[in-house]
Amino acid sequence: MEEFLNIVMGIVPAVVVGVVSYMLINRFLEAEKGRHIMEIRREAVKYSIPVKMQAYERMILLLERLDPVKSVNRVIKPGMTSRELQKKVLADIRNEFEHNITQQLYISRTAWEEVKKAKDEAMKLLAITITRTPDHGDAIEYAKVLIQVMAEVNPSSTASAIEVIRHEAKKIF
Repeated sequence: MEEFLNIVMGIVPAVVVGVVSYMLINRFLEAEKGRHIMEIRREAVKYSIPVKMQAYERMILLLERLDPVKSVNRVIKPGMTSRELQKKVLADIRNEFEHNITQQLYISRTAWEEVKKAKDEAMKLLAITITRTPDHGDAIEYAKVLIQVMAEVNPSSTASAIEVIRHEAKKIF
């Protein structure tokens, strides 16, 4: 019996030391894991914020370029007909949108939906305008009718989308 007590007296302190050591090492490893995760997040933020800001900048530029009147001013050429101008502006808007389509990775789904809505609204305005002008009418007349059609539409979906993008970009800081 005395021998058994000696063995227990030798094992109990060893087990206690082992458990305490395990707990300390485990706590240290958990703290190191947390520190490592924070370091990775800090690095990710360091690189992702500039990319996100660039995406917001590009979306605002895209929205400005989606504006039908600004698009007309970019593509209009002397001697164009209203139909030629409309086709050119529609192609310009599609190209601008497709060029920036990957930016949706960096902005919220809500913001991206607003951008798509602005593009669709611009294309719809162009379609409405062409129905109010003769097929072979002058491009200048088309531009004038476009301005009238845009005046009839109260809230600009482009302006709404820009506000959503600005609000979202402000959240980063």
